[in-house]
Amino acid sequence: MDKTDILILLNPAAGKGNALKQKDRLEQLLSRYNVPHELVVTRSEEDLKRLTRENARRGRTLVGAGGDSTFHIMVGEIMKAGEDVRFGMIGLGSSNDISREFSVDTLEKACYALKAGRAKRIDLGCISREGTNPAYFVGQANIGLGAWVNRFVEKLAVRRPRLGRIQSLAGALGIIHSYKAKEIPLFLTIESEAGKTEGPFVLAVFSNIRYWATGRMINPAARPDDGRLDACLITSCSLPRLVRLAALSRKGRHLKAREVKVLSSREYLISSEQPFQVQADGEIIGGRGETGVFNKIRFTVIPQALNVICDMGPRK
Repeated sequence: MDKTDILILLNPAAGKGNALKQKDRLEQLLSRYNVPHELVVTRSEEDLKRLTRENARRGRTLVGAGGDSTFHIMVGEIMKAGEDVRFGMIGLGSSNDISREFSVDTLEKACYALKAGRAKRIDLGCISREGTNPAYFVGQANIGLGAWVNRFVEKLAVRRPRLGRIQSLAGALGIIHSYKAKEIPLFLTIESEAGKTEGPFVLAVFSNIRYWATGRMINPAARPDDGRLDACLITSCSLPRLVRLAALSRKGRHLKAREVKVLSSREYLISSEQPFQVQADGEIIGGRGETGVFNKIRFTVIPQALNVICDMGPRK
């Protein structure tokens, strides 16, 4: 890696607006590890997209300083640019599931990884829907509860910003709201290499990595370089039972529960008579009109699509 050409894009909105508070500490560590770089604090999501796209075309090593949504946005722009650049991550978000998978979920780990400069090629998930451009995800895409809670938390953050910043509480309120409003379960038909799976599902998570929802090991067998996406499907269950499954998923112990079904495939076709939303790496994916809803969608894997800086190596 050409260490003289590293561009770090810091998203100040990440981590519920707390990412900017980490800037001075980040600069100190980059200096300690002697990582020559340029650091830019982005002004908006459009600014983040533009800077990523333009600098990918220049062949620069791009590093996102933010959360899963920041990485999702940047990777999408790198794919649009069509350039094979190295991509680094500095986890400053609320969940940090993607950076956790690649052992760069603390400032020190991330800065050391940039110093070491080692990288590996990973797969990307691809979301295809008729009439629109493909979208990509590094971590996971989910349908059902994850998308509903994401939407609830975003609205809560606007109405009550202080409450919205408490990730665990806001998420719990979102789950309760989804059950009370009867937004779940959602009847889905899922076609994969294993055949057709149908039923009422509270949650369907399609993973390229192990982690989801702030460190829950939702798909323990998922690997970002195996050419497959792993799916965890949770069928209709009560709220107390879902809470129990969520607790078990902290260490991947939920898989033997009667409500859980797991799949592994290179491709999934998901359809439903009831319109649904898709959340990918913390972002709601756009769809029909402004609401981003679908009746049919396809997830595929693109092998070895991204070169990610992640190998920590031995510390000195």
